[in-house]
Amino acid sequence: MASTTQLRALRASLPVVAERAHDIADDFYRRLFATRPDLLRDQFNRGDLAQGRQQRELARTIVGLAQAVLDAAPGSTRAAGGDRHRASSGGGPSGVDGDADAVGQAGAPTLAPATPGEIVSRLAQRHAALGVTRDEYDLFERHLGDAFAAALGPRLTAEVADAWSAVYRQARDEMVTTVEAIYRQADLEPGEEWREALVTEHRVEAEDVVALTLVSADSETLPRYRAGQFASVQVRLPDGARQIRQYSLRGGHDEQWRISARLLVGEPPAPDGEVSSHLMRELRVGDVVSVSPPIGSLTIDDLDDAPLLFVSAGIGCTPVLGMLDHLARTEPDRVVTVLHFERTPERHAHRVELEALVASMPNATLRVSYTQGSLSALSALAEASIDGPGVYLDPIDLARVDLTASHRVFLCGPVPFMAIARAALIGHGVDADRVHYFVFGPDDGSVTGADTGQRGLG
Repeated sequence: MASTTQLRALRASLPVVAERAHDIADDFYRRLFATRPDLLRDQFNRGDLAQGRQQRELARTIVGLAQAVLDAAPGSTRAAGGDRHRASSGGGPSGVDGDADAVGQAGAPTLAPATPGEIVSRLAQRHAALGVTRDEYDLFERHLGDAFAAALGPRLTAEVADAWSAVYRQARDEMVTTVEAIYRQADLEPGEEWREALVTEHRVEAEDVVALTLVSADSETLPRYRAGQFASVQVRLPDGARQIRQYSLRGGHDEQWRISARLLVGEPPAPDGEVSSHLMRELRVGDVVSVSPPIGSLTIDDLDDAPLLFVSAGIGCTPVLGMLDHLARTEPDRVVTVLHFERTPERHAHRVELEALVASMPNATLRVSYTQGSLSALSALAEASIDGPGVYLDPIDLARVDLTASHRVFLCGPVPFMAIARAALIGHGVDADRVHYFVFGPDDGSVTGADTGQRGLG
């Protein structure tokens, strides 16, 4: 809890910090990688940094975390019971500021604001996925402090510096506790989080999606995971870098992990995603990759037995597959509706697997919508769909869904898609607290419209 003096200094300095947050973030990463180039080579996503997404996320996080601390402080109108909606993400935050019915760039909806605890929870899960150590938090604090000093100059008084340090240290302590708890759940100690996994299947699942099956490369099986969780995969690239990306676990046999990656196609001058390209074009059966313990709070096993609605887009189908696999084995009679959106039939990965899981559950329904593609291809696929003729072409046609106040909704896909879906659901009367989601990759605020291709996981 920040002191009254710290809150006063935080409130007074927030406008200037917000104005210079992007400069602070850029300077922080320059200082950090000058000191530790190995972090850029082997830990941080070089593609996101090259495009400025990581820097934009840090700038938003700095401002958002401070604002959330002020909002939660005693005497704040929001702490006193303001009516601003906030989405639940199963313990994982959205990290995007804005009201429930707010709009972002080009009039697009944004995701919900987050409490300090939610912001920290999401960051901690991502840090656990990257293998961030306790010592590295001290390094981050030093370079962030130097970046603040350079950007604010004489405005960084002792009181202001103390207030921002208090915000960082409280968040750091909570993140360290959360990260170490994740390691303990996987029977690992910090520093021992990476395991080697053998590729036993490499299959091109759709025109731009590769499906992999992994098993332990040693005598111990891979850790068990909860339906909806993800894991990091670290690969060695031709230049020697060991880059890390996160992928949802699709379900299946306990001794196997099944993941899928969509090839991230860059728009010039940005190149294709270097890790997704490696997984698609270079990785082979018999190769070995490093994997993190299972991570993530977007899970269903701790919730009530309410009817479920899954709304997914693109490669966001993979966590849905993991949760459906769990339900088919443990609660096959659960009332479940699945809405899946894809650009074209050719890009629809795991369609057969999705239909088979839904068909195995007597109270489950699947509706598929393609947002692009020829009418002939759509018509042919519609006739074959288990939902019968008439594949849904409307982006999010909730009028065709039997939604009740008791439904829980899980959103899985790109941030722009989830923001639009969430706004539609709330507009349709779904309570915001019953809409669950998790943001993969940097959330840099670039919510500009519905994009059914996964981004930020290349």
